[in-house]
Amino acid sequence: MMRTDARALLLAAGMILVTGCGERAQEAESKDPAVVGEQADREAPSAEEAPVTLPAEIDIWQSPQELMLSDVTVYLGSELWLNSMPVIGDDGSQPANKLHASIRLLTRDMKPLPKGVEIMQVMIAQDDQQWLAQENLEIRSEGEMSLEVSMRGGPEWLPGSKADIAVTVLYQGQEQVVIQQEVLISQVF
Repeated sequence: MMRTDARALLLAAGMILVTGCGERAQEAESKDPAVVGEQADREAPSAEEAPVTLPAEIDIWQSPQELMLSDVTVYLGSELWLNSMPVIGDDGSQPANKLHASIRLLTRDMKPLPKGVEIMQVMIAQDDQQWLAQENLEIRSEGEMSLEVSMRGGPEWLPGSKADIAVTVLYQGQEQVVIQQEVLISQVF
């Protein structure tokens, strides 16, 4: 009899772990585990309803430097620079040396980029500072083999220093991240 109770207890504990944490774990304590599993199946959206998003716990900088989208390998080719051209601002002041970026999603082996690839966000980081762009991204197609994101007005980082870049790509309803590390920040006069 005691052995049956221990098995039931272990089964219940396993179901709680499987159903997740937070509210779902609290629900599992008060409901029949079979009913909770059926409800979770009904509540889960299909892949067509909403794109899969990355969990917040992922260390974005551990992402790969190349992705496979269908049978095409993609990677980043990026340029970062400070525009130090002598320009007078609208208020008559000298504009700051703001960071500019040209970030390209490129393909290997002269294969075209698969149709339906979208760039969702770009993050550029240096030490503990980050520049994140998610809305109003200026994206251009450069033929069939690349997409380019242009960004202006970033942080005032030092020329000659390096930054890391992470691009979140949406393809076939799934978000993936590709990175490029230690991109040199040049200066344009």
